[in-house]
Amino acid sequence: MKFMCFREGENFPRVVKPYVFLVHDNWDDFGYKVSFKVFVTDGIARKAIGTIKILQKISERKESFKVASQTELPERFDKLSDDYISLGQERSYYEEMRKFFDSEADVALNSLRDIALLPRRSQPFEPTSAYRNALMRHNSAQRAKRFGAAWARGEDPQEQVSFTYAGKIDGAEMQTIGRFDFDENDELPGRVVAIIGRNASGKTNYIASLAADLASTRRTSGTVWQEREKRFTEGRPLFTRVLAVSYSAFDNFKRPRVDERSSYVYCGIGGENSHQFDLTRRYIENRERIRQIGRQGEWRRYIQDVIESDNPDHLSDDFFVLENSSMETQTHLLSLLSSGQAIFIHFITALLAWLEPYSLVVFDEPETHLHPNAVANLFLVLSSLLDKYDSFAIIATHSPLVVQEVPAKRVLVFRRTGNITETETLGLESFGESISEITKHVFETVEVDSVYRRTLRKLARKYPLEEALGKFDTGLSINAEAYLLAQYGARR
Repeated sequence: MKFMCFREGENFPRVVKPYVFLVHDNWDDFGYKVSFKVFVTDGIARKAIGTIKILQKISERKESFKVASQTELPERFDKLSDDYISLGQERSYYEEMRKFFDSEADVALNSLRDIALLPRRSQPFEPTSAYRNALMRHNSAQRAKRFGAAWARGEDPQEQVSFTYAGKIDGAEMQTIGRFDFDENDELPGRVVAIIGRNASGKTNYIASLAADLASTRRTSGTVWQEREKRFTEGRPLFTRVLAVSYSAFDNFKRPRVDERSSYVYCGIGGENSHQFDLTRRYIENRERIRQIGRQGEWRRYIQDVIESDNPDHLSDDFFVLENSSMETQTHLLSLLSSGQAIFIHFITALLAWLEPYSLVVFDEPETHLHPNAVANLFLVLSSLLDKYDSFAIIATHSPLVVQEVPAKRVLVFRRTGNITETETLGLESFGESISEITKHVFETVEVDSVYRRTLRKLARKYPLEEALGKFDTGLSINAEAYLLAQYGARR
């Protein structure tokens, strides 16, 4: 792929082979001149494609990352260096690139370091004013970051965030199908879906695979790509970032191989080969990122509201100094907290560092290490952050405190029988129900199977509802009929 760069008003040369022409248009975005008009030519005709914005890193040291106030491009190049990122500013830009380059559109966009295709490349630029006030200034740019890769492939992406996923659990004979009915406009809480189920039902395996499939934008082979897309039976939703969270010491949360095309961010202990040093290091990096993107006031407020209400003497003023945090200092300050408080702080810090609009948080067992009151507080913080940053969450949990905060239509029950894990809906409304009732009717039901439940599940798989009900001459009890109806509801 060949590119040439021009100042506004300069004449294009005659060329005999395909070229992409970039014209700096001098538009000023709050002190940053990073806009370029894009033209393509096949050596005969020339066509306007649209507008992109390109940011250029001008510092070498990570701790002093700076972006040029005016992007300077080489006069001729085949591919921009790692010092640059770009983003188309409207849908038509990606569609026109597709029309002109066909299946090679991604090659051209990769050469321009487009973050719609290479989302991980945006991370070091995100804390900068140039990123917020120039590159991502308009709503159309936000949409381009989310949908640009799909538009460039000639796809019509699904804009709604609800979806159905058919995931394969290790050791299971068939796929497990779950419906994630997100709806931010619902009058009931619609940004969180909870998954419950007994140990070894496959919850962690399922959500880890889901997170990896959602975060991947690699086309790889046609077969691999098609298999991944088929797992989203109603179309794959496009989230700008997937945050996987797990703080279990026995973390078996499988993580995908991450490259520049991935939008996956892992927040947690990190498995058997990681240790406290890695967690503290990530915590310090996330604190610095919070400082750079200007969320330090929000971070302090959440920490004070939740942690200091328990023990206001635990946190000194040094704890809230985000600048120049050494490993030794932060290790000491965290050691003054309980394990639950430390995990809570890690969680809040990670979310504030990485959440952006249309992110998905995948959280495995948030109750790990936490006192019941802390679980309730954590859910309040999570809900607040999801609302503020227009994001969503999937939570695998054993906590009735979490289930109490989620409407029953957004609670998936995982049930494993032999080598088959199926999902079903709750037989009672969980939202606002008492902890004792949830524990009795939900978690005991999850933990203890019975002959009648197995029989009803088998009938639901084999017969239509009316025929299944007809098997019982005197009718079913209200409880049994509700359970049977739930089996059919889980399939919709």
